[in-house]
Amino acid sequence: MKFLLFVGFLGAVYFMFFKKKSLTPPTSDTSTEEAMIPCVKCGTYVQVKETFMRDGKYYCSRECLES
Repeated sequence: MKFLLFVGFLGAVYFMFFKKKSLTPPTSDTSTEEAMIPCVKCGTYVQVKETFMRDGKYYCSRECLES
C-alpha cells in the first residue's frame, strides 16, 4: 500500500512540475513591432518600433524627420 502511495506521489509531482506544456503555442502580438515600413523622406525600410513619427508619417532617423 505504501508503494502505491509513493508511486502516486511521484506521478503527481511529475505532472505538477514537468508536464506544464501547452498544446497551443503562446500568442503574442508582435506583428506591429516587426512590421517594416518605408521612411517618407528616403524610402528606407525600418521597423515600426525604431521609427520617428510626425503628423502620421514615419521617418527612419532624426535627419529625415528634420529635413
